[in-house]
Amino acid sequence: MARKKDRTTIIFVNNNQNSNKPIQVPSSYIVHWKKYVFGLLGIFVFLLGMIVYLSYNMTLVESSKELLSKQLLETKNISKTSTALDTSALKKHYESIDKKLLTINKFLKARGIKTIHKNEGGEGNSDLLSVDEIGKFYEGYLNKMIDYVAFTPIGYPHFGAITSGYGHRENPFSGQNIETHKGLDIKGKQGELVKSTASGKVTYAGRRGGYGNCIVINHGNGFETYYGHLSRILISQGEQVKAGENIGKIGSTGRSTGPHLHYEIHKNGKIINPRSFLTLE
Repeated sequence: MARKKDRTTIIFVNNNQNSNKPIQVPSSYIVHWKKYVFGLLGIFVFLLGMIVYLSYNMTLVESSKELLSKQLLETKNISKTSTALDTSALKKHYESIDKKLLTINKFLKARGIKTIHKNEGGEGNSDLLSVDEIGKFYEGYLNKMIDYVAFTPIGYPHFGAITSGYGHRENPFSGQNIETHKGLDIKGKQGELVKSTASGKVTYAGRRGGYGNCIVINHGNGFETYYGHLSRILISQGEQVKAGENIGKIGSTGRSTGPHLHYEIHKNGKIINPRSFLTLE
């Protein structure tokens, strides 16, 4: 049987001595009232502390947001400044590149090839403002330059001494008559490699009268190159070749007094002096 709890009756009396309805509460509430008061006070203090703590954290969050926004803005401004400085430095650096490209342009112009203008197909260089714009501009500019140079005969098809130049010369067989030599004779040993001086399509590869074993390459821009007296042909007619590719070997076939390479350049159907194409000077 459960024990009935002790209860205490509390009567509240007003100033007029009128009694109100009695209230019964457990006697333990009266005996241990201090514990309950301190408990309620502790709960109140805890809730008050939580409110202060949350308010403080909200203030920190707002301060952090403002600081982060300020830092991002400063970083953006620094980035803009750095980009401007980099662009300025790059422009100075590209000035030296321009000088080298100008040398190549002069080479092309001197040999009857259309030169590449810096503002061709886009903005002038003075209008470039960012690193990205400069990069894109020079990428397009250099791609055009590479294309022009790749299909223009430049350099030696074989490194060796020039034993006979372009133009009039004595007949190498009799030493008496004067004849016109259409190209350059470049000294070499039997079987040494011959390279294409420009990219293009092989339009002839075989025996050709006084040329002996001969290769003719059309470079698609009015230029053709001839390689004669070969001991061996390494490519076939109709084949596409690249500048610097091995196309044959030195020999003494055809009208020849000994192993060497006969090299010719034709421009729009006319034979021209290959010597001016050997260097960029």
